[in-house]
Amino acid sequence: MKPVLQVLAFFFPSPINVWIHRLYGATIGKRVLIHPGVLILSQRVDIGSDAKIRFGVWIRARSFKLGEKSLLGYFIHVKGLTDFHVGSACVVGPETIINCDCPVTLEYYSGVGPGCCLFTHGSFLPVTEGYRTRFGPIHLKSKAWVTMRSTIGPGVTIGEGTNVMPGTILVESVRANRLIAGNPAQLRDIPLLRMGRGKNLARVGREVLEHYQAWLAEYEGKKLEIVDDCLIVPQRGTFYRIAVDRDAEIVLLTSAEATRPGMYFNLATLRTDGRINRVRQRFESHMRLYFGLTFLNEG
Repeated sequence: MKPVLQVLAFFFPSPINVWIHRLYGATIGKRVLIHPGVLILSQRVDIGSDAKIRFGVWIRARSFKLGEKSLLGYFIHVKGLTDFHVGSACVVGPETIINCDCPVTLEYYSGVGPGCCLFTHGSFLPVTEGYRTRFGPIHLKSKAWVTMRSTIGPGVTIGEGTNVMPGTILVESVRANRLIAGNPAQLRDIPLLRMGRGKNLARVGREVLEHYQAWLAEYEGKKLEIVDDCLIVPQRGTFYRIAVDRDAEIVLLTSAEATRPGMYFNLATLRTDGRINRVRQRFESHMRLYFGLTFLNEG
């Protein structure tokens, strides 16, 4: 009965397909979006709240996990005998091919760009003629990023915070906080230097507000003002103030210890209140797209 329901879900949009997946025992959180044309054939399925799976994704693995606020892009193909596990706040870009004959794991806030290939096995030509075979899991540590058109081979672990540059062919594990580019014959491995602005979260918050103000003016024709360090956003007759570390309807907090009862985004902990509000949700989407900020819900 389970395979029948899994195939049936392929033809329906959310929330109908989410309900069908739950019927056969899948664990799916709140506000999950699964496009029609998505086929998930796994014995165990676990999808966190606010996750999104785009049209054309095909997954055939022993178990499939997708964390909170993670995204699978269009036309991703996952196939193998073991597990495909994606943590929270992750992104897998469109047209990516993932083989999981050995486990493939993406930890918190890691990502794979468009058109990448992740293969956990390398075997085709006969070993009787001296050709090698290789099998091994692929593991992306927290905040590792594999950019577009890269290929990751069997047994590779990518260290925390490491960036793999476009078009790289990576067949060996790499350390944390590195910038990786090239191919196996000429692999360039240099330290990854981060910009200093992350140390001043108040300044980052002001940059976010100013960028959002300019974006609304450019693409929606809304000439909004920043008054007393608050961006004023109208929505259906109600005005919402967005501010940094001050009283407003939506607040960007800059201290890990800071709390408030209303709507907020904590830049230090990357946590948020998770309330359902149109202005808040649009602002959150803007921060994820333009500043790489993905906030997980508290609790």
